[in-house]
Amino acid sequence: MPKVSVIVPNYNHAAYLPKRLESIYQQTFQDFEVVILDDCSKDNSREIINAYRERPNTHILFNAKNTGSPFAQWRKGLAQVKGEFIWIAESDDYADPEFLEQLVSILDANPSVGLVYSRSWLVNSTNKVLGDSTVWTNDLDPERWQHNYVNSGKAEIEQFLLQKNCIPNASAVLLRESVVRRVSLPDTNYRLCGDWLYWMRILAQSDIAFVANPLNYWRQDSSNARVPNAGTLEWLEGQKVLGYGLDVISADELTRVQTLFTFLQRCWEWQRAYIENISESKTHDNNLTGLNLDSLKHRLVKLWGR
Repeated sequence: MPKVSVIVPNYNHAAYLPKRLESIYQQTFQDFEVVILDDCSKDNSREIINAYRERPNTHILFNAKNTGSPFAQWRKGLAQVKGEFIWIAESDDYADPEFLEQLVSILDANPSVGLVYSRSWLVNSTNKVLGDSTVWTNDLDPERWQHNYVNSGKAEIEQFLLQKNCIPNASAVLLRESVVRRVSLPDTNYRLCGDWLYWMRILAQSDIAFVANPLNYWRQDSSNARVPNAGTLEWLEGQKVLGYGLDVISADELTRVQTLFTFLQRCWEWQRAYIENISESKTHDNNLTGLNLDSLKHRLVKLWGR
């Protein structure tokens, strides 16, 4: 049985697949299997993937019909794997050669940890480094993600994940299979916040570790999951994620209202102009599935003031 199972879900990332796959096969830690999935790509992804068919411990699965959901692909991949640890290596990202070596050692040394992740470099379509993932977490704590740490899973939820998804890229994560089997994947209807919910479900069952060394390269502006009108879908999905996390920590009513209000403010900031336009025009009702964020904001303010 391989120590690590690597799942590579792909859709229309032919331009990035060779670098993604080579960064896996060139890892310094070599005890792994690879499951490559393609969700009916319209580019030449399958031609590229087929070139790896003869690699040792490599399994290739081509869908006959597009699922339209990364979590459907995750589920299909998880049904195939046998490793003690699981790496969902998204097809547009790539990794440092020591990614597995360093993260596997953390899981081996800390049996209570179900999720370990590394800092990421942010890269563009030509692999130019644009910065690192601390730009996403510095507003929460500018020092915390500068150092390695291990934390209680529930404490991580309460202290950080109830503010935002501070594990923003799945490619930076290595999971313990025994924990993964105890939790369910997000519904396939999730388009943006499903990974956030999944991390919370895992951390409700286990602890977390972080490696400050940037070992993952997170591709910007290439995700198939991103949608227009940022801030709107984040709220619609994010409030459900926060509800789950608040249940995990048995939050009181005031904490629930404060948490939702703070997140609503974040969504408001992400796309203020768009949301203000929605509050003035009924033509956008379909985008919000009937939810008026402006009125909800005032309702939460009223509740918070009780």
